Amino acid sequence: MKIDKITLENFRCYTSLEISFHPEMTVLVANNGQGKTSILDAVRVALWPFVSQFDLANTPFKDPANTITIDDVRIIKADNAKRAAGFGVLDEMVRKFPASVTATGDYGSGPTQWQRYRDSEAAKSQTKDDKNCRDLKAFAKDLQKQVRDLTLTPVTLPVFGYYGTGRLWKEKRLTESKRGNNANDENIRTFALRDCLDPASSYRQFEDWFTDAYKKVLEHQIAQLQQGATFIDVDPKLKTPVKVVQDAVNEVLKPVGWKNLQFSQRDDESLVLRHDDYGVMKADRLSDGIKNMLAMIADIAYRAVLLNGHLGEEAARKSPGIVMIDEVDMHLHPQWQQTVIGSLRTAFPKIQFIVTTHSPQVLSTVSAESIRVLKHETDSNSGELVSAAEQKGMQTIGIPSSDILIDYQEVNPIPPVQEAQWVAEYTALIEQGQHETNTGKTLRQKLIEIYGDSHRVLLDADKLIRFQSFKQKSKKD
Repeated sequence: MKIDKITLENFRCYTSLEISFHPEMTVLVANNGQGKTSILDAVRVALWPFVSQFDLANTPFKDPANTITIDDVRIIKADNAKRAAGFGVLDEMVRKFPASVTATGDYGSGPTQWQRYRDSEAAKSQTKDDKNCRDLKAFAKDLQKQVRDLTLTPVTLPVFGYYGTGRLWKEKRLTESKRGNNANDENIRTFALRDCLDPASSYRQFEDWFTDAYKKVLEHQIAQLQQGATFIDVDPKLKTPVKVVQDAVNEVLKPVGWKNLQFSQRDDESLVLRHDDYGVMKADRLSDGIKNMLAMIADIAYRAVLLNGHLGEEAARKSPGIVMIDEVDMHLHPQWQQTVIGSLRTAFPKIQFIVTTHSPQVLSTVSAESIRVLKHETDSNSGELVSAAEQKGMQTIGIPSSDILIDYQEVNPIPPVQEAQWVAEYTALIEQGQHETNTGKTLRQKLIEIYGDSHRVLLDADKLIRFQSFKQKSKKD
């Protein structure tokens, strides 16, 4: 399943927006509060009709975020002229209807378009679906029937995931997720769709499943030893789910060296990771960056292998789907930010990723065709907010982060602090041949006190002094 395009009308901050998605990786870039997360939420709204047709995807808690809520409808100030004439309420606000999310993509029946919309603010009003959306539901419902018919060749199902900025370690609302579950639900393929579009962390759901899967491997090994076996051969059916998760985690955690996720009875019956230099450590004792990346990658792999166990050890690499990640660089060191996109693509090559970032390090590892820069401008005639998702022509992959800050994020890499101003002033004096003046000497001493003689700031200044001196000698000659 792929989404090619989303069109928004009166949704959140958008009067109107059309944004296309790269089939493999789309990276959304914008300032804070400019609507990156709103686009991810809109994709969630568009995907829910498909996901909701699988019985185990639904929970007793009906999350309104899977629909266009009344708070999602764009709200604006009432007409200024009317208020100026003495009518209406001061700062009167009005909602703009209809609010709609229109998706274009292919869910398995060929390229199509479907729409969800809300056209009323009445208390009992709900999100409505067009005919194509109802066809989408029927297609998904038929897939569920195929899954239940064990006489058929297993159908490969799409993996879905939404990981928001609230994806904190072990923060999942398990009481809502588990309430009313049958104990056998967790072994049924479509249980992998449970909470898949909830942007909160799903780590505990994965932890329960992985612990159970790993214990089965251990129990199998113990049983063989008790029967006198001298060589332990683990049944692939037991080993494969564990290996799929381990391989995905190893790929993405490679830059930090932690690997081989396991269940350990010795370590308080918890999940542990291994490191060549640091040994074995409980996962929940690692840094936030490692823990949250582990939780996210393990969750995607878990859903892939549970949904598509028939793909065996290739479940993570061959499962299609759509995964959204808000602030993919969250808690990551800049060096890790430079590898995270490539690692995601290697671990899950068939999944379409839609991510947001503020990191120039991330953007420097992505081709320009995958980047969408969100812009908002006010139309001078109508006063309406005009939004666009721009694709810039300048290539980004392999470009220094400082260049991306300037050209894509429109940020000066030199911060607006007084020290930077002093450096600029001293540089200007050198270029003007004024660095030996009292002002120049005072500035240099000030910079030495801040940076020290051997800092790059002073070394670069000295290079410039030598260069300027050489230029002056050349003119005399």
